[in-house]
Amino acid sequence: MPANSEYSLSRDDATYLAGIVQFDLALRREALTTYLQQNGSQRLVELLAQFIGMANSVVANCAEMSDLVLIQECNVHPDRFSGVNLPTIIGACQGVMIASKCDPAGACHGCAYRLGSIANQSPITTSDAEFMAHDGKGFMCHAHTDEQGEPTRVCVGHAKASKACE
Repeated sequence: MPANSEYSLSRDDATYLAGIVQFDLALRREALTTYLQQNGSQRLVELLAQFIGMANSVVANCAEMSDLVLIQECNVHPDRFSGVNLPTIIGACQGVMIASKCDPAGACHGCAYRLGSIANQSPITTSDAEFMAHDGKGFMCHAHTDEQGEPTRVCVGHAKASKACE
């Protein structure tokens, strides 16, 4: 399988990014502003483009690693986990869009409408939540299930988002 390497960073840019990814938001903004001032807008655009490629590579490698762990360590047949719904960059972007529809107060910790949760960054879940906005049944909460593992309640975040759109 080919390496997930659709990015190319200089050693200096990789060192710079390795430092600023550890900063809080305010310090990241300050560091990127400094980078812009020292290197110009075209270099900043290139840095962001390469960083996105690297982020996509990390996501792909996490998915591949989870597959390997399930097969090798848990003895799960590959057919059983073909639908693993891992976070992706696209899922996180979709998650921002659905999270902006409501205040997540009262929603479970893993709610798809709670910015940054696993479900909020998973493309299948965020797509399902958006699709179910047009279905009378509603998007169900997976934190509340019956003995068979079936959800028993409509998602709090989904209910709030639907109400906000009325």
